[in-house]
Amino acid sequence: MRPLRPTRLLSLDSGLWALDETQPVAAVLDQRTGKVERLVSWPDVPPEPVPAPWPPPRLLPDGPAFWTHPHGEAPLVRIGPDGVELAVWTHGLRLAAVGPDGVWCAPPPPPQDIVRSTDGRPSWGLQPSQLLHVSPGGRPRRTNVEAPVRAAQAEESGLFVALDDEPWHLEPLGADLHEVVWSTRWFRVPWGAAVGDELRDVAEPVEHGPQLRTEDGRGTHSWLDPWNAGADRHTVRLEGARWGFGWRADAVAAAAGRLVALTHDSQGDPLRRIDLGRGTTTSAALVGSGTAERLVVSVHRDEPGLLRPGVDLVTVQRNGDVTPLLRAGSVDVGDRVRPLFPRPLEAGSYVRQVLAANGRLQEYWRTDSGLSPLIEGMSAVRARLVGDWPETLLEWTFEHPDRPGVRLRRRIPLFDEVGRITPPDTAAVLLMEDFQTGQVPPLDAALGGFIDF
Repeated sequence: MRPLRPTRLLSLDSGLWALDETQPVAAVLDQRTGKVERLVSWPDVPPEPVPAPWPPPRLLPDGPAFWTHPHGEAPLVRIGPDGVELAVWTHGLRLAAVGPDGVWCAPPPPPQDIVRSTDGRPSWGLQPSQLLHVSPGGRPRRTNVEAPVRAAQAEESGLFVALDDEPWHLEPLGADLHEVVWSTRWFRVPWGAAVGDELRDVAEPVEHGPQLRTEDGRGTHSWLDPWNAGADRHTVRLEGARWGFGWRADAVAAAAGRLVALTHDSQGDPLRRIDLGRGTTTSAALVGSGTAERLVVSVHRDEPGLLRPGVDLVTVQRNGDVTPLLRAGSVDVGDRVRPLFPRPLEAGSYVRQVLAANGRLQEYWRTDSGLSPLIEGMSAVRARLVGDWPETLLEWTFEHPDRPGVRLRRRIPLFDEVGRITPPDTAAVLLMEDFQTGQVPPLDAALGGFIDF
């Protein structure tokens, strides 16, 4: 069995889509009752690269379906209730916007241009670029753009495009380094315009562009400051209020990992705080209409000892009531997941190098090494490998006076779910951040003498 772990949510005409965190599968739920109407999978679509990109690939609604684009070299695909409906080659252009007359893809934003001293000048000029328009039937058409595309977003009246423009200025970064920042020109392409070889033939200049927003199935994240939800664009609107999600700010609650939903009015003033229990969240979606409108939130329950915790879907009502919609582990998608990739030829060399590097790190973290440990007060640090491909784990254990009598344990998968190498390059930093932000369970959460976090 492989339970569905729904970490991205999309409210579509065909239902509430709860997409798995790593596998190409979703459960489509009835928006009123929460009943699973069908499972949809798209295993032929290439997986995201390793390491996984941030932000994750966009998911943009299109009636009963959605568009997604795993990475620049993968196809742009439209996925509906029966699976893949369209696939389009974009030659590196990326999904940017969906409107009534089709889909638009744009190049990645220009890379950051860093120069030294206040006398620095741009490393490159305003190079022309392209946009790709894909009709509802899947017909692609490229159009030339006279300058780099900074952003593209669908609005009710058309596609808004931001282009870099003169003049530019230098933004100080410190250490005598400066970033080149170009001015911005906004244009609007009305829906239904006959797009030809040159975008300027149909694009209308506008004085101001829209406020950029996220509409891609990840409407929130647990590092969002819930006390600033009124200003953060990773929020969800309901009944004229903005809803943010995050860990409570007080130390006792933060240590317990209590998650809250916090609403703000249009002026940014707090209205209500609702306890969602222990866990983390990655997504929220608005479902229903009128007086039946409510929020659905995905919550990782972070159970001690589990590498891949279960994910609950809960409903938050207008009055603050929280009810379960889809319980963790209740949907089996084992027959719809990608098969294992072949074992990497360099897997043995890789795990040996990881162990050797962490053996040196273990020596560095010793309290008698004369060097500053990763976490103040940690001692008796041990690093080892556990399990075989594809279930090989790097395991760190250590003692700390904040949790006397037990060992703290962090286990990091060295391969992903389909067997690909996932180097633990940021694992030490994440361990330190989790400890410093109070994400260590209390003593009564220990199992077999270990606290997993």
